[in-house]
Formats: sequence, C-alpha cells, structure tokens
Amino acid sequence: MNTFYKPLFLALFSLIIWGCATGKNAFDKGDYATALDRAVNRLQANPTNKKAQNVLMDGYRMASQFHLKRIQQLNRSNDPLRFESIYNEYTFLNRYYNDIQRCPACLDLVNPSEYLVEQQEAAVMAAQVQVDMGNQALQANTIEAGRQAFGHFQRALRFNNNLQGIDSLLTEARNMGTVKVLIEPIPTHSRNLELTNEYFANRMFEFLDGFSRDRFVQFFSHGDMEAYDIRPDHILSLEFDDFVLGQTLVESKTKELKRDSVIVGQYKDKDGVSHDVYGTVKANFTTYRKTLASTGILNFEIRDAYSNQVLIQRKLGGEDIWQYEWASFNGDERALTKEELRMTKLKEVPPPAPQELFAAFIDRIYDQVLGQVRQLYRNTRI
Repeated sequence: MNTFYKPLFLALFSLIIWGCATGKNAFDKGDYATALDRAVNRLQANPTNKKAQNVLMDGYRMASQFHLKRIQQLNRSNDPLRFESIYNEYTFLNRYYNDIQRCPACLDLVNPSEYLVEQQEAAVMAAQVQVDMGNQALQANTIEAGRQAFGHFQRALRFNNNLQGIDSLLTEARNMGTVKVLIEPIPTHSRNLELTNEYFANRMFEFLDGFSRDRFVQFFSHGDMEAYDIRPDHILSLEFDDFVLGQTLVESKTKELKRDSVIVGQYKDKDGVSHDVYGTVKANFTTYRKTLASTGILNFEIRDAYSNQVLIQRKLGGEDIWQYEWASFNGDERALTKEELRMTKLKEVPPPAPQELFAAFIDRIYDQVLGQVRQLYRNTRI
C-alpha cells in the first residue's frame, strides 16, 4: 500500500471501529437497542467518552419515544393479540432501564424509567387472551382443536405461570388432541411350533409408552380401553403371517497346519552336551459350522377406527441366522494357534429352543415396526 494512503486508511478504519463501539452507526440506522447496548458498554469502560455519551442521551430519548408511541398505537387497536406486543414493548423499555442502572456513568446522563407494573399488567392480559382462545377451541371438540387449545394454554403460561386451573385445562386439551390407538392382541400363526408373543408385546408396549410421552398420540390395550372407557381413533394390528425354522445345516472344512522351528527332540554331542532338535510339526485342523435360519413375515396395519380405512399397511419380513462353530484336529497340537486350540475344546451343541429363536427373529424385525410408527405419527410432537 502507498505510504501516503496508509495513514489515511488506518484513520478511516479507526473511525469506523470507534463508531461501532460507541453505537453511533446503529443509532444513525434507527437500531436504538443496539445503539444503547454499545453506548452503555463503552461508558462502563470509558465514562468520559463524548460520542458514547451523546449516543446514550439521544438514543434513550428516541428509543423511549418510539416504544411508548407503539404502546399507544397498540392500545387503540382491536387486535386481540395486542397485549403480547405491548408486553414486548415494555420488555425493551425495562431492558434499557436495567442496563443503564448497572452503569454509574450513564445515570449521570439520563434518568431511565421503569415499567415493571405496566409490563406485568400486559402479561396478565396477554395470558387471559390465550386462555380464552384455548377455551374457545375446546368447544369444537376435535383432535386438531384440542392441539390448538393446548398451544394457547402453553403460550398463556409464558406470560403468567400462576394461572388458576391451567393444569386441568392443559390435560383436557391434550386428551382432546391425542390420537388414541388401540393395539389389538398379537396372534401367532405357526403351523408346527407353539410360540408366545409375550416378549414382542412387552417390548412394543415399552417403546410405545416412551414414544407417546411428549406426543399427541397414546397407545392402549383392550383392557386399558375398557378400564378408562376410551374409544379408539386408530387400531394397530400386528400379526405374524408365519414363522418358519429352516433345516439345521452343518458344514465342515479341513486344512493342514504347519509350524516350523519347533523343538521335536534332543541329541548329545561327543562331549555329552545336549542340543535341541528343531523341525516342522503338522496337524489336520477341521472346523465345523452349524447354522439354523429362522424367517417370518409380520403384517403391520393401522386403520381408522371410525371408517375402517387402512392408513398404513406393510409386510415386514425378517431373518435371523443362528450359528455355532467348533473344531477338531488330528496330529501335533503344537501346529495350532491358541485360538484354534480353544475351538477344539468346544463341543457340538444343539440349536436353541424355537421360542428363543423366535425372540431373536423379533429383535430383527422390531426396528422396522418402530420405523413405521415413527413415520405415521411424526407430526404429533407437542
């Protein structure tokens, strides 16, 4: 850079930084909140900064006039949500008050006003409007209206967390906005096996209970529906079309193992000194693998309880393969590794019982079921 322009550039750059630090640039753009924040910070560090002093005095005057005028305009409005906007305007004014109170040098320049009472009054009114809108939504007595009412009641709590009866209103709205899903008993159709679905049913209810915790959806058994006199909106059916155990398959594979430089004996030399004799040892090593495949198809269906219309239907297939390995050898065991030798200590075992294999198959198909539930009820989060 030319030596003549370098000092000029640095001076201009310093002025820009200085203007940003004092809030002057923000003030000129009408961003009073940023201007006041920067001016206060600057005066806390440098109480005699003239530019920051001017920004503070002019900025607080202009900001106060702006927000108070907005409040007057909103009070003349018929918008039922005007009290939320009024609350926000008073929030700005009280923020300015708090910031200036923490700056002794600022208090010598301006006398900020506090509007806590006015802000609280606006909060009470804003909360009441949301409660009224929520109660009005409840009159429609639909799932969508229940969710809208729940949102109104939650918004009311943001402005006033001491509303009488709000807990019961939230409960009523959530119940109205919640899809009640009946889980039909899960039958098992297997031509040759006696199996129970208790494991699968328990896992499903455990997941569905956690899934519905923060959602507008809840799952019930027949017993729950009758006990609480609940009418379902949806019906979830899970039925195994079949579960089949294949034939047990045993495969074997033999290979020759060799290891060199193994001590195979000793000899004495002419002086009577013993010496090791090294050679190669061999063994035939046979590995065995027993496998048993279990396959099945689960019919997954959710339908509307009123119209009986099918909302989603899927055939979810799965396969689980049980396998077990062991080994034997013939020859010198020194040709084997530690792992190979460990396998030879194992004995052949029979396959697990059908119920155990069925549970393993369920583990394979379980995630598919959860994926379908998440997909259908993805928009129910509270």
